[in-house]
Amino acid sequence: MIYDFLEIDRESSNLLYEQLYEKIIKAISEKELVKGDKLPSLRHLSESLNISRTTVQTAYDQLCAEGYINNAPKKGYFIEADTQIISAETVHNPTQKNTVIENAPVVFDFSSSGIDPNYIDMKYWRRCVSEILTRQNEVSSYGDPQGELELRKALCSYSKNVRGTNISPNRIIIGAGTQALLSVLLGICTEYGKDAAIEKGFFPQGEQIFKDHSFSMTALKADKNGIILDDTVKSRILFINSSGSIRGSAPLSINKRSEIIAWANSHDAIIIEDDYNGELRYTSKPIPALQGLCSDRVVYIGSFSKLLLPSVRIGYMIIPDILTDRYNQCGNYYNQTSSKIEQLALAEYINAGRLYKQLRKLRKIYAQKSDILSSSIKTHFGQSVMIDIIETALCVRIKLRSDKSLDWHIGQALQNGIKLGKCREKNGVKYFYLSFSGISAENIDNAVIALKKAWQ
Repeated sequence: MIYDFLEIDRESSNLLYEQLYEKIIKAISEKELVKGDKLPSLRHLSESLNISRTTVQTAYDQLCAEGYINNAPKKGYFIEADTQIISAETVHNPTQKNTVIENAPVVFDFSSSGIDPNYIDMKYWRRCVSEILTRQNEVSSYGDPQGELELRKALCSYSKNVRGTNISPNRIIIGAGTQALLSVLLGICTEYGKDAAIEKGFFPQGEQIFKDHSFSMTALKADKNGIILDDTVKSRILFINSSGSIRGSAPLSINKRSEIIAWANSHDAIIIEDDYNGELRYTSKPIPALQGLCSDRVVYIGSFSKLLLPSVRIGYMIIPDILTDRYNQCGNYYNQTSSKIEQLALAEYINAGRLYKQLRKLRKIYAQKSDILSSSIKTHFGQSVMIDIIETALCVRIKLRSDKSLDWHIGQALQNGIKLGKCREKNGVKYFYLSFSGISAENIDNAVIALKKAWQ
């Protein structure tokens, strides 16, 4: 047994990570651990206490965030707090209700800002980056403003096979995510006016780019079949996600797709299809992109934030022929926003078949996580909430009736180290979108328990 004073009580109502966190602080206050002492590794302590590595990691992360310990890369975790100024009264529960914590350290992240590091194909990605760094002649120069041809060719095969797009390398533009690509697009489609139609609440970050370019926004209502288009919609630019709205998981039906294409043809309009996580549907086969049905009217935008790494800022845009001439006239004046090294590494990764393999693995993992989160919510919240699965957002939406304000729920969660994702309120009902992409499967139940305690 490592450190008898770190023994945990499995009968306690406190979460395991909370107990470990408290025991270490208490050991510091009682000088059983002093500044500079090395703590056991994640693997060693998890095996000794017979708990998961994630539980130990969560406790260590909390202690690091509060300055009690520090993580020295490749060396381990060491006591950082000065024993002389830590007293027994310092020990507290990190989810204690009567303590107001501003910008509290995040222990459980239900937002969609990250992915579970346990499922990142880091070893092979590192190999691809290392390989590209040996090509000194290529990486020592600026990249192609449109995006590296090697990656555009790789994306032709990938996007056609996975998303059913109609594509050629000369119609692909690479950029650092959707916002960067939208900025380029809005500069080459000025002939379509300065008004854009978008489903209400669909993508605030995208709306901001339109506003930055002095566009007015027409908010469209939606029903279970998708956005509602009628003759009152005068915009000639339509911004949609055909794979599934954040308000509901259903992708656009073939009838709705035909309706949208007919509307675009009759209004001489273009459709911007933000295919966010379209390939990651896991309960059924992903629906092909709208672009494959109407490549002469649809601008397609895809990315890899939940498939590869959010920090690898690469997205791609397929423009129709009606915009290629305009882009060719001004494309060389745009600076490339995505790293040339990462573009070439991604091309290598795709050509080696690793992206297809990662996609198949993550579909299974996200399906399992969705089931675990749904089951945990039902177990701990019971009939007090209603549950919907939002596949392409990789989250579970819960509907909660409460006399407390929306801000109160968000604040209580944050004070207890829980970061929530998108939240909204309508007719007294609170909607919380709990993403499972950044939480390990074994830690989901702990996260739900902590959320229930915070809201009690």
